[in-house]
Amino acid sequence: MAARKPQKKSKRSSSKNEDPKSALDPQRVGMPALDSITGVDEYQRGKQRYRIIHTNEVDEYEVAPKKKKRSK
Repeated sequence: MAARKPQKKSKRSSSKNEDPKSALDPQRVGMPALDSITGVDEYQRGKQRYRIIHTNEVDEYEVAPKKKKRSK
């Protein structure tokens, strides 16, 4: 039995002039506000497409990162 190679994630190339934010539907339920989106990554694996939306929004249950202590 031949071992299958795992498929690599490849970044989907979109039109260079197209802003990834413009492809998002802000009226869709659960979507973040357009001004809170910091970046959008699109990946294609096989026939499936995935869009990862990065925002600066924080949920109330998330813990803020602790500050590093200064060394003396």
